[in-house]
Amino acid sequence: MLHIIPHEDPSQALRIKRFLMAFGSYFMWMLLVLYCYMQGLFGMTLPQTLLICGMVSAMNIIIFFIIRTGLNKHFKDPSLTETQMVLATVWVMIITYHLAQGRGIMLLLYMVVFIFGIFRLNLRQFCSLSVFAVLGYGFVIALLRVNHPESINIKVELLYMVTLGAVLLWLSFMGSYISILRKKLSVTNSELSDAMKLIKQQAIHDDLTGVYNRGYLFQILLREKSLADRGECPFSVCIFDLDDFKKVNDTYGHLCGDTVLKTLTGRTKENIRQQDYIARYGGEEFVLVLAYSDLGDAVKCAERIRKMISEISFPGLPEDFRVTISMGLTRYQPCETIDALLVRADDALYRAKGSGKNTIICDPPVYLNITDHRYSAA
Repeated sequence: MLHIIPHEDPSQALRIKRFLMAFGSYFMWMLLVLYCYMQGLFGMTLPQTLLICGMVSAMNIIIFFIIRTGLNKHFKDPSLTETQMVLATVWVMIITYHLAQGRGIMLLLYMVVFIFGIFRLNLRQFCSLSVFAVLGYGFVIALLRVNHPESINIKVELLYMVTLGAVLLWLSFMGSYISILRKKLSVTNSELSDAMKLIKQQAIHDDLTGVYNRGYLFQILLREKSLADRGECPFSVCIFDLDDFKKVNDTYGHLCGDTVLKTLTGRTKENIRQQDYIARYGGEEFVLVLAYSDLGDAVKCAERIRKMISEISFPGLPEDFRVTISMGLTRYQPCETIDALLVRADDALYRAKGSGKNTIICDPPVYLNITDHRYSAA
């Protein structure tokens, strides 16, 4: 089903909304023309009046079709603002020509047209349209002088034309000024939005490694706990720690130590699924939140990461330099606290450290067909 406003494209949606505002103005004009005809002020027959209204409606339907189908994107100005204003000015000229009286009042319609231009036009475009409108009104006066000289007072009409030029010139400067302010505000809002995204990014990510920080880790755990308590998605937590990391800093320096942490976490992020998380718990200690329904699958994931990390080579460090990690893994038990969950995982990590490092301890024990001696279920 084709909706009037395309919500999937914000820019097109805004253009359609502006078009609908313009069409509302046209609808007001058509009612005004019909009123003038009923009062005997419009110099057309009823069929001609209805034809004019029909042509205005057809023109708007065509413009709507162009915008709604996306054809407008091929134009220099996708909003078609200047085009619509030129067409509106022409219709105002036609209405003004056929009014026996009240032409001066109809000049107010020009202001409606120019207010519409505030959305997009610059000063040059405003001035060009002002000249077009004033010359157009001069053309209307010339036609009336030739065809219906009895219906005009040339001095009054010239006064109208001069006044129209002055008002439109003022509207051009004001409109372009407002348009500039609007563009500056748009740029400022965009920059503010980017800054807010950056602040939010920094607020939940670790500065060094780029993974989630400790504060956001607890938000993740609370969300996963809520889902698990409703029976939707069980999860496991794995705390891992770099073995003998102090020796790395002491031997190669803290900058090389930072390189190790960044490289290690980057590779780990690449080796977990989108629904899993990694966060820095503190120092060289990290937490994996693994959304596996089976604890055995979480163990396999942890073992894959442990083995992968033990094989990483690091830029700026000797070719044969390697690091290992110890891991404590546990599964969330329904309705337990986050603190209790982390304590159980931390205890498993402590046991992994005490059992020779470069190993995984799982609590509760899971027996899998993992032949590597560096995995332990107890």
